[in-house]
Amino acid sequence: MKRKIFGSALAAAALLLSDPAGAQRIAPEQAAQFRKINQVMYLIANGYVDSVDMPRLVEGAITEMLGSLDPHSVYIGAEELKEQEQDIEGNFEGIGIEFNVLRDTIVVVNTVPGGPSEQVGLMSGDRIVYVDGRLKTGVKLNDVPKFLRGPKGTRADLRVVRPGVADTLEFSIVRDKIPMYSLDAAYKVDKNIGYVKLNRFMATTDDELRRALQGMEGVSSLILDLRGNGGGLLDQSIRVAGNFLRPGSLVVYTEGLNMPRQEAHTSPAEPLFGDGKLVVLVDESSASASEIVAGAVQDWDRGVVVGRRTFGKGLVQQQIPLGDGSAVRLTVAHYYTPSGRSIQRPYRQGDLKGYYSDWAARYDSGELTGGKMPAADSSHVYKTLVEGRAVYGGGGITPDVYVPIDTTGYSDYWSQLVRKGVLLEFAVTELDGRRAEYKAKYKDFDAFARDFSLTPEMTERLAALGRSRGVEYDGKGMERSRRQIQAQVKALIAQRLWDTTAYYRVINAESDPDFAAAVAQARR
Repeated sequence: MKRKIFGSALAAAALLLSDPAGAQRIAPEQAAQFRKINQVMYLIANGYVDSVDMPRLVEGAITEMLGSLDPHSVYIGAEELKEQEQDIEGNFEGIGIEFNVLRDTIVVVNTVPGGPSEQVGLMSGDRIVYVDGRLKTGVKLNDVPKFLRGPKGTRADLRVVRPGVADTLEFSIVRDKIPMYSLDAAYKVDKNIGYVKLNRFMATTDDELRRALQGMEGVSSLILDLRGNGGGLLDQSIRVAGNFLRPGSLVVYTEGLNMPRQEAHTSPAEPLFGDGKLVVLVDESSASASEIVAGAVQDWDRGVVVGRRTFGKGLVQQQIPLGDGSAVRLTVAHYYTPSGRSIQRPYRQGDLKGYYSDWAARYDSGELTGGKMPAADSSHVYKTLVEGRAVYGGGGITPDVYVPIDTTGYSDYWSQLVRKGVLLEFAVTELDGRRAEYKAKYKDFDAFARDFSLTPEMTERLAALGRSRGVEYDGKGMERSRRQIQAQVKALIAQRLWDTTAYYRVINAESDPDFAAAVAQARR
């Protein structure tokens, strides 16, 4: 058995090196190192004093090797890979709900339109207490998909507590293929300005965006919100950019030591929004595919980039299957914007902690809050391709219009209400048994946006709920953060009455200086 394990390791190595062109690049000294690794594996498998968990040992060695290279080369276990592929493909199989865990209980936030849960009558605000006869209170958020998802056609039997209903309700839900969406919100800010927010780049992103754009007839300006968007599929970033750039425009090119230059251009088709004013919103969490789109728009002088300097991920990974359902995601190239700039920020090999602590360094330096942008390195200054403006590489996409984080309304009281889930719980309980009343009072979203506000009585109930959850009332903190607290509660209620678009319509309009700056640019 031990010799079989050793043979499998050799076979896996052979598969990775089976490309003839790749085999020609292996120098004799590299081959000697490969033999050393195989020899150590053989010695452990056949000579170590105690039994060894070889899969764990091998996975640990692979993880450590890749971790010493760069921040984005990683090993992905078989189960994790399945979950990631579902996220990228844009669908999974399950019961079709958006959920949260509130006070140890699974709460339905929304049902997926047309999905199996909606079809049997599950509602926003329902508490799921039993799944297939097993009590599910006290579960962690990350564990919920493990028992709600499952193969299409299988059944999930739920017992649910519904506010205002004395007895528990039973639902038998047949799982189905559930679409995932990368488009969080799409709406008209006014008759001339459209707004679209993308949360990732997955297989359906361009289709979703195109449908949204086609539904915004008459807009002359568009805000494309890529804040918090960590990236995804390279081909989707190219397709998304193709909705705004001229046919055949260079969007990005990649190049590495063992990978010759490869260019990606927009399609020959005319762009869907090729002439209107374009504003791209970015922040310190916009990364990878988001930076490709923002960089191409900036380099071609197609639009204005607004916000804060982006994450700075300019490395390209290739996913290589290892035969057992796991995979290696190996960095094989850098990517470059059309003007030739790499936006990968500096890193030290093996220093993952330092790499992902960059946000704190930006905050401490005042870049995020005080308007102190880092001094431009003259070796990283490039020119845009139409107007010849200066743009910068070597550490993310620097926006054309800088908007610092607004800390004027920040208080520790607000922070604790958010972190301890008090605002979310308040919004959920506010609708318990009162959904019909709210719907009757506010006939549509516009009426709600215009007329709803946090009353003194609601503020008292919110403070009482906070105290019951260990957040002592702070009058000064409440006054300092009143606008933010009001906006978040209102947005969370709107999301439960309508959808995620309603959430962003409230937040954008009432407490988002980034959005206000983008609207100002769209109206210029």
